[in-house]
Amino acid sequence: MEIAKENNYQPNLIARALTSKKQCVFASLLPTSNEDDIFWKRPLAGISDAASELEQFQVRVDKFFFEHYNEKDFIKQTEAILRLQPAGVIFSPKFKKESQAFIKKLEKKEIPYIFLESKIDDCNYLAYVGSDGYISGRVAANLIDFGTSIENDILVINLAKDLDNGKNQGMKITLEIPTSDSDLIQQKLDAILSTNKNIKAIFITGSKVHKIAEYLIKKDLKEISLVGYDPIEKNIKYLKHGSINFLIGQHPYQQGFKTVKKLFDHVLLHHKITKDEILPVDILSRENIKLYKV
Repeated sequence: MEIAKENNYQPNLIARALTSKKQCVFASLLPTSNEDDIFWKRPLAGISDAASELEQFQVRVDKFFFEHYNEKDFIKQTEAILRLQPAGVIFSPKFKKESQAFIKKLEKKEIPYIFLESKIDDCNYLAYVGSDGYISGRVAANLIDFGTSIENDILVINLAKDLDNGKNQGMKITLEIPTSDSDLIQQKLDAILSTNKNIKAIFITGSKVHKIAEYLIKKDLKEISLVGYDPIEKNIKYLKHGSINFLIGQHPYQQGFKTVKKLFDHVLLHHKITKDEILPVDILSRENIKLYKV
């Protein structure tokens, strides 16, 4: 009953939902969590825990997954969701063009949808739960600026395909790497660092900052500072080692949990919900990481 207490629901609303015999089915669509990118385990855990709490209200969340960097698989999963005709959808719009096509179909069927982790502004989304991309990017920029001389350059690496969430605003040099393949990362970094000797700091916009830390260790580039997102196990390892200077936490578990709660509020309880729930970002170093709850 944690969700009910948290939202101060009236007893008659809870009773009505409890006695309903009709099952309410939501759908979630997230990237597949694998050993190379375990970030998505946390929002998935939040979605699963919220769904478990709401089982007593006849709520079910059907979970769909798409392969990273695979637009065709993303489209295939959206088609499966549309065939399901759920009462609401939670998804991360990793591919902008394909997400916009999905959104048009959802809106035509009048299915409400909620974004998590990133969002597309020019549409009629019900809600968004996540960090503010611009603010978290500025936090990262300030962290890098703090330890970088004014005459040195900063490299921003985007290890995601067709991603448009504003996290690299205000930076100097941007490098797009379409996949997290180690050989490709080395090839791209070798090329840009050999032609830009003045780069003394790197900011990576996603959770795969450990891939860049591995490269810096291999090349013995101790003079380059590194900042990235998300305290996943591999990132924490290199944060403690000192090859990552700072990590920015975005509360992925809460992102998943809160999106399910918002759909429940809107669809079953007809509550007015906050459209954009911006979660705080946490600055993590090797000195305070032991105190952080993921």
